[in-house]
Amino acid sequence: MQENSDRPFVTELTTNSSIGYADEKREGDSSQQKQRQGATATGGPTTRWMQNNKKWILFGIAIIAAATAIPIILVIALRKPTEPPPSTIQKKQPEEHHPDFPPLPEDQFDNSAQANPYTPPLSEPFPYGKIPIRGINLGGWLVIEPFITPSLFDQFSKSDNVIDEHSLCKKLGPKEALRQIQEHYETFITEEDFAKIAKMGFNHVRIPMGHWAIEVTQDEPYVPHLSWEYLLRAIQWGRKYGLRIMVELHTAPGSQNGWNHSGRYGQIAFLNGVHGEENANRTLKIVETMIEFFNKPEWQDMVPIFGVLNEPAIFQLEKKRVEKWYEDSYDSIRNITGVNDGPYLTYHDGFIGLDSWNGFFDQNRYKRVILESHMYLMFDEGIVSLPREEQAQFPCHGWRAILNDSMKNAAPTMVGEFSIATNDCGKYLNGVGLGTRYENTLHKESSAKQLQCPTCTCENVENWKKWDKNYRHFLQSFLEHQIDSFETSSIGWFFWTYKTENHANPHWDYSLGWEQGWAPKDVNNITYKCEN
Repeated sequence: MQENSDRPFVTELTTNSSIGYADEKREGDSSQQKQRQGATATGGPTTRWMQNNKKWILFGIAIIAAATAIPIILVIALRKPTEPPPSTIQKKQPEEHHPDFPPLPEDQFDNSAQANPYTPPLSEPFPYGKIPIRGINLGGWLVIEPFITPSLFDQFSKSDNVIDEHSLCKKLGPKEALRQIQEHYETFITEEDFAKIAKMGFNHVRIPMGHWAIEVTQDEPYVPHLSWEYLLRAIQWGRKYGLRIMVELHTAPGSQNGWNHSGRYGQIAFLNGVHGEENANRTLKIVETMIEFFNKPEWQDMVPIFGVLNEPAIFQLEKKRVEKWYEDSYDSIRNITGVNDGPYLTYHDGFIGLDSWNGFFDQNRYKRVILESHMYLMFDEGIVSLPREEQAQFPCHGWRAILNDSMKNAAPTMVGEFSIATNDCGKYLNGVGLGTRYENTLHKESSAKQLQCPTCTCENVENWKKWDKNYRHFLQSFLEHQIDSFETSSIGWFFWTYKTENHANPHWDYSLGWEQGWAPKDVNNITYKCEN
């Protein structure tokens, strides 16, 4: 998103019948035992010799047993495979690492599930361009964002300067960061959410990933690798409910845009600065590792789309360098998958306008490539100032025209993120401790554009319980006009985002809208459509 920004199952064996049998037979057993002891005492010479030397016989048996067992134990130990190093992704299935993970289906790679009647089962190719992508983002889950899970940041004072995942992990330290983040992974998104997403009518789920899922360096405080395990668990849930997954690299080492959702707020060190090339090369290696994994037959149907890199701030970088990185990454990926195989690859427009890519993605060279754009109303001070009726209709003429042109002149295009927010009042939306454009308090010392509205206030704007019927009607109209606009002018869309913690930012919280009625009960059937 653009900113200014079972426990183990144990079977217990009961012994009630054997206990009762012992009570009833105790007298008879005692008599039989005395008879056996008498027979031993009055036996022949061999029996008496064995009785007299019993402890030496037992000692010899113990030595023989030890001499036999030790080599066997050593052979077993030496043959046990070692664990793979933590820097690789060739790990065991998640439930083997984490006993709490639910068991996978008996057939772990059964792709017969179908999310809904409007989309084919996983075993069949998805007809991109014929059926729209109707997707939802799992933002703030495996890449933490302050405005989606504010409680992780509210635990600190302003002076702690905890503003992104990098500073969060650094402040907490390795052990506590692992504890808190794993608890977040475990509870924020569950299998129940995937069942609900399928019920909502979606056919795709976009999952943003941090580069630390694959590797971390000594100077990076992120919790390493753990999110990869949860990603695989999520993909298996998608398999169970017929939902295709778009895996997307949301962060680059050094940050590709300087915003907190890149993992680290501040300077851009991707293709920029002293370590710019180094970080870009490292990013490419991480992409290659992920592609090599998902190019395997058991994952290909589940991950038909891969986001190469989220929101590089090309408007602040040298465009030619980013274009070269796009070219190199495409060639590297297709060297792994084959030119006409592997997932569709999405490349973000970098906020320089979709028309800036006209002619770049030559379809004779770039196969199975999608140009991705993120469309947010609240970051444009002109549109934010429009009356609500015009805001609700804006996607039908403004964005639809831009997307139509991109589909014709650039590449197959999709909207990877959008929301129903019409201002930037959401808590921590622009960053921890930063202000808003809406109230003219955002970076007053910088060149960030402000709204010309002296009376605008964010007070109660996010208090969804006080939203009246008219405003809820507007939200439904605005949301569905966006959906229809994107479906009739691109190959589809992903809403940002599925949920926010305790509905902290309701304009960004699809699950709340679905529950409260301003989001459609089934995204395949909407009420408000653009006029032709």
